[in-house]
Amino acid sequence: MQIFRHIGDPALALEKSVVTLGNFDGIHLGHQTLINGAVTDAKQLGVPSVVLTFEPHPLKILAPERAPRMLLTHKDKMQILQNLGVDVVIVQHFDLAFAKLGAEQFVREFVVDRLKARKIWVGRDLRFGQGRKGQVEDLLRWGPELGFDVAAVDPILVNGARVSSSRVRQSIHDGRVNEAQAMLGRYHFVSGRVTAGHRRGKDLGFPTANIATRTEVLPMDGIYATLFQLGEKNLQSVSSVGVNPTFGEGPRTVESFILNFKRDIYGEAVKLSFVQRIREERKFSSVEELVGQIHEDVKCAETIFRELHVNS
Repeated sequence: MQIFRHIGDPALALEKSVVTLGNFDGIHLGHQTLINGAVTDAKQLGVPSVVLTFEPHPLKILAPERAPRMLLTHKDKMQILQNLGVDVVIVQHFDLAFAKLGAEQFVREFVVDRLKARKIWVGRDLRFGQGRKGQVEDLLRWGPELGFDVAAVDPILVNGARVSSSRVRQSIHDGRVNEAQAMLGRYHFVSGRVTAGHRRGKDLGFPTANIATRTEVLPMDGIYATLFQLGEKNLQSVSSVGVNPTFGEGPRTVESFILNFKRDIYGEAVKLSFVQRIREERKFSSVEELVGQIHEDVKCAETIFRELHVNS
């Protein structure tokens, strides 16, 4: 997969393409429908599939106070797009000058002249161009003249409600990670490196891996059944998100106890997928009470993995 940082990059030389465009924050089921459609059509036509996305998120430029936290790091987003079979990704730098492009100018100069789009996959509720004035109806009107077809996809529904990045974020924020999984088509995960912590877990008989994560969206503080991805392996684990109140509140951390695992993995790059919330974070009156609860948390996680058929 080729990645370009600007649609004007002279190395970007396309004769024809199938394009889908959007922010694709989280790459949820709705996004996947667009991307899979573009990839499938591109293969049938024998042309590259192109994803046109934007960084930073437009709201970070136009309305910073309303800008959302991103569900995926840039690297994780690119990896998922590659896994979906995309040929070319353009991560267009978004600034005030780009925001001033009119909808028709954007389509003519960028989508048609630069990307040579023969078909465009978009969500039915797409808004684009200056003032978000461009709509799907405009694309359908311009298509015959400019030589492209349009596939407009209706919103994807899960449990009767529209899938959106904001709904996914809210579900994760509230600790309802199983609801987020239904909308993402995968578990929400954070990525980062294992760093040295206070080593309290080891002293308690439950050594934990402290994860310094680059991912912006963390679940609500609490205890979760998780999958700890180390290399190609997904290891069953129990993870804490929070401030460790039993030992005096500290900085917010993500720590994982990996079941049946003893290796030293400090410095390793890892991903942590959230399967299901077990309980809230709380302060215990003694270390002994905390240890007893951790034993119960591990049993609960093992039951969750067994019932959901989640294997390491």
